[in-house]
Amino acid sequence: MNENLENKVCLITGATNGIGLEAAKSLNKMGAEIVFIARNKEKAEKLQQELMSETGREVTAIIADLSSLSEVKKAADQFLSLGKPLHILLNNAGIMNRERAETVDGLEEVFSVNHLAYFTLTLSLIEKMIESGGKRIVNVASMGYRFVKEMNFEDLQSKEDYKPFKVYGQSKLANILFTRSLASKVKNNNITVNCLHPGYVDTGIGQNNKGSFVKFLMNLGRPFAKKTDKGAETSIYLCASPEVEDVTGEYFVDCKIEKLLGAAKSEEQAEKLWSVSSELTGVDLN
Repeated sequence: MNENLENKVCLITGATNGIGLEAAKSLNKMGAEIVFIARNKEKAEKLQQELMSETGREVTAIIADLSSLSEVKKAADQFLSLGKPLHILLNNAGIMNRERAETVDGLEEVFSVNHLAYFTLTLSLIEKMIESGGKRIVNVASMGYRFVKEMNFEDLQSKEDYKPFKVYGQSKLANILFTRSLASKVKNNNITVNCLHPGYVDTGIGQNNKGSFVKFLMNLGRPFAKKTDKGAETSIYLCASPEVEDVTGEYFVDCKIEKLLGAAKSEEQAEKLWSVSSELTGVDLN
């Protein structure tokens, strides 16, 4: 794909490794000005230098821990303080934990990082996107949404029942429901919102679970996993391709629209999730 993204500003989360890294490199080569959010300052500086040396264009790193809602909001404020437009937002950062962990906000970490950070960052920057003439929001979800029947609003923080794949699956279902809700709410603002399943990609997700069954399963599947450049293809396609310029509210697999199943199609679940997310984060559309 050789699309021209000159004069476009692209903000990426989770850009220092895996598919986020491949997407950042590709979009940089296509001419986009890259701004990325990363937790690790050393990795961020390395990527910043690498991208700048490839094209000579400015690259900006924002250091933030996306498990903290105040840091997500601070990262959004930091982006706004740059005085740049925003044309493409790629919400890519994600985690999977073997055991339940809480964030500094007292929220279950996987749900917070994988969904609430997307929700908070996106809504904090949506006015800037509208001002910039709109364009594209891309949320990395997963076919893992099928691990759950529906959102468990009775135990959204997984205090009563913590099963790693179910918790991860619920966060990915949340990505899809959020995508569909937001697409509907901003459809008249020249902004498209889509999500995707990257495939099983060897990204290192789950590797923070030393000696765990989660890590064992990830390692078992590694020989069959896509390489990160292949895994990033659909993210890059949704960020850059003119073929999907006017497509919104869809779920993509291998650069094609895929039919959603079960609760992922539920308007009721989507609206309830929006309401709960807004309450937990303190952000909403104006």
